[in-house]
Amino acid sequence: MTPRQRIECLLSGRPADRVPFCPAVYEHKAALVGATPSELCRDPGLFVRALEREVALYEPDILTVGCDVYNVEAEAAGCRVEYFGGSEVPAVAEHAARPGADFSGLRIPDPESDGRMPLNLDVGQKALGLFGKERLVRGALSGPFSLACSLAGAENVLAAALEDPAWVKRLLFFAAETIRSYGRAFVERGLGVVIFDSAASPPLLSPRLFRGLVLPAAAGVVKYFREELGVPLVPYILGGDTALILDDILASGTNNILCDFKADLGRYVERTISLPVLLRANLDPAPLLSGTDEEIRSKARSLLETGRRHPRFMLGTGILAYDTPPRAVRAVRSALEG
Repeated sequence: MTPRQRIECLLSGRPADRVPFCPAVYEHKAALVGATPSELCRDPGLFVRALEREVALYEPDILTVGCDVYNVEAEAAGCRVEYFGGSEVPAVAEHAARPGADFSGLRIPDPESDGRMPLNLDVGQKALGLFGKERLVRGALSGPFSLACSLAGAENVLAAALEDPAWVKRLLFFAAETIRSYGRAFVERGLGVVIFDSAASPPLLSPRLFRGLVLPAAAGVVKYFREELGVPLVPYILGGDTALILDDILASGTNNILCDFKADLGRYVERTISLPVLLRANLDPAPLLSGTDEEIRSKARSLLETGRRHPRFMLGTGILAYDTPPRAVRAVRSALEG
């Protein structure tokens, strides 16, 4: 069974030959080709080589075109991004929006010409040509709240959520329109999408604010991709322990959620076992830096013991550190064969 067939089985409710493997390989991609994240995300040749290396080493069942997944849209919309010479991920150094100000200085970026959007689209298209017959290839998108925080600063957005929620709603509208535009460009090239919105996770944002501010914007984006563009798999991914907002995440309309390593997998399994929703569980990436292969396999098997109760379960990892030893990731992967 090919990786694509495995995911298609889960989507249709049919059993696959094994649990799919979906490690979180972002800045770690750069290490696979001896580059820094700042070099990789600006060099399409390096980026494609890193994806080839990722497939060869880890055999992921889904491939994600993403390195610094929260900065691409923000930079294209006018934020200044700082690049580094070491293993750090690029970061927003100057925001494009000010709390309370209008949005006359902002415009929806053009995915075909602004910032690194065209580079990521080109890399995605090349990866699809290399791997698309066997596995799903998807473009990484920021979620609405995470993009809003990049555009205006997380502290500013969190303060405004209490003091000026109408302004935050307008910012979220701009963010959602940007995400739709960028994601549509991936879909038009035959790729899928995955939406990352961890800035909205508790305790960074309260469940009440998530429900009142973030959920309408997130649900609109998910609905656009699933219903208007017909994308079969639209993950809405939030890290951390999201148990307090699990029902709200499901209410977004996503058909792929995450149980991060800080959360109780059993609770997520019970809540979603009868729903047409794929459930990915992340193994804590910290032990992968120093654990033995057998220790790592043991932790993965423990997660699988609970996760396999779910008919649409996928095994993942938390975001892999830049210097994670490849043999440790392969040890996680090998647990699926047992």
